[in-house]
Amino acid sequence: MTLSYLDKLQEDIGKTLEKVSSREKYINNQLEHLIQEYRSAQAKLSEAKERYQQASGGVTERTRVLAEISEELEKVKQEMEEKGSSMSDGAPVVKIKQSLNKLKQEILQMDVRIGVVEHTLLQPKLKEKSNMTRDMHATNFPEPAAGPFS
Repeated sequence: MTLSYLDKLQEDIGKTLEKVSSREKYINNQLEHLIQEYRSAQAKLSEAKERYQQASGGVTERTRVLAEISEELEKVKQEMEEKGSSMSDGAPVVKIKQSLNKLKQEILQMDVRIGVVEHTLLQPKLKEKSNMTRDMHATNFPEPAAGPFS
């Protein structure tokens, strides 16, 4: 009786395995195009990361150039103020001061834009670092063997 039951169980399991295998092949065939799309998306992601690395280097260089230009602007501003105070006609000095104020406003706007770009470029780095940290903590380490004092 037990033997016949086990034989029937074996036969049922065999049929079920065949069905699972058949369905697995069918699903693999149906999902093949999605796998190709996934691989393509990964390639695009790699390209985007590379472009990001190049762009972040460009922002750093532009920030340095902006600092140099700002420094030169301050020097020119001081010279203009010195020359303006020695002139008797005040109209050119007023125009110069207006121009300098306009330049200050533009510099502030550029500083804000640079800050936004730096922030935008920093976010993916932080997210990637967070993902790496999460992945490191997610790995399971084997439990230590019980010592003689446990």
